[in-house]
Amino acid sequence: MNPKLSRSPLDKVLGRIDDLDEVNLGILVQRLARERKLLETVFDVIRDGILVLDENGVLTYSNLQGRRLIGLKETQSEKIFLHRAAPELARSLGLDRNKFDPRPEVVVREMQISYPEKRQIRVYAVPIEDAGANKESPDKVGLAVVMTDVTEEKDNLKAQIESERVSSIMDLAAGVAHELGNPLNSINIHLQVLQRSLKSVLPDEQKANKSLVTCIKEVQRLDGIISHFLKAIRPSEPNFKKINLLSIIEETVRIREKEISGKKITIRMEAGVREPMIQGDVDQVKQVFFNVIGNAVDAVSEGSEVRIVTGLDDEYVFAQVVDQGIGIKKENISRVFEPYFTTKKQGHGIGMMIVHRIMRDHEGEVGVDSKEGSGTIVTLKFPRKSASRQLLESTENEA
Repeated sequence: MNPKLSRSPLDKVLGRIDDLDEVNLGILVQRLARERKLLETVFDVIRDGILVLDENGVLTYSNLQGRRLIGLKETQSEKIFLHRAAPELARSLGLDRNKFDPRPEVVVREMQISYPEKRQIRVYAVPIEDAGANKESPDKVGLAVVMTDVTEEKDNLKAQIESERVSSIMDLAAGVAHELGNPLNSINIHLQVLQRSLKSVLPDEQKANKSLVTCIKEVQRLDGIISHFLKAIRPSEPNFKKINLLSIIEETVRIREKEISGKKITIRMEAGVREPMIQGDVDQVKQVFFNVIGNAVDAVSEGSEVRIVTGLDDEYVFAQVVDQGIGIKKENISRVFEPYFTTKKQGHGIGMMIVHRIMRDHEGEVGVDSKEGSGTIVTLKFPRKSASRQLLESTENEA
């Protein structure tokens, strides 16, 4: 494409700015001021919060809803560091990391903020590239952040998921029936072999035992498929107990050992604390890591490494599952928690939906950082002490 044709009218004017006289320069400034005012008016009527940050995390622009969500005065216009105005959001976006560390191409979060009021927000952040830099390796000069207040949506989320589940139940049931067909055929064949062996005059105990073992394994696989199906359509209330998150992760890795060793994948544990204790349902938390680790294993090539990093901060015990696999496309990143959305050939599309539901029921957070071709980081945050637990303890103390 001819570079002259791709230039905007404003670029052409600015390119000849030295040739403008005082009158025309004043007209240009007034025109730019009017256009800026128009854009600000448009952005202020948008229901989503919009923030623009420079490379140092300084808030250079915010629309009206953006200022409301992070607790700034509606008339406030001076520049301010985001980690001062909204420390929870700044930490979630990774602004506390070294600026020389590699950054994800796109970030999507669902998180809870406590100031100026307790709200649930969905965050979508994309780096801003320097238009004048090298196109092959553009410089990142800032961050555009879009925040959607989903508090009311979360209040109705259970009903929405139930509605989605009912409308799609026939498709899901057809998929489950197909999955059940293969092990049932295998069981039938081996039972016939076992029957012939038992009818034979000469006993063949080894052959019969092998067939029995195969039948048992296939029945167990059937049970796993059915259990997964039932958990998806009939979620149960979590049975909260004090559990060691590290033990849950290690047990989940052992469960997937056959799959992991089959692809010669190395699981590297990086424990930031010896006993990261949380209040949670053992089976449900195990299901979360079973799904997330399974996705990481599916995403990487044979002989790769998957890192699992655990630690804690003032409010959360966290775990990150880090892979350097195929990553997630920009257009798909915002859909990872949608029911029945999958990019896998044999995926059922409910794995991350279940993760999202369980984390919500545990008053936790789940975040996904990904770049296509580079890998994915799934961050799971469990509250060190849940709000319901705090309320219970407060009531007991008052009594």
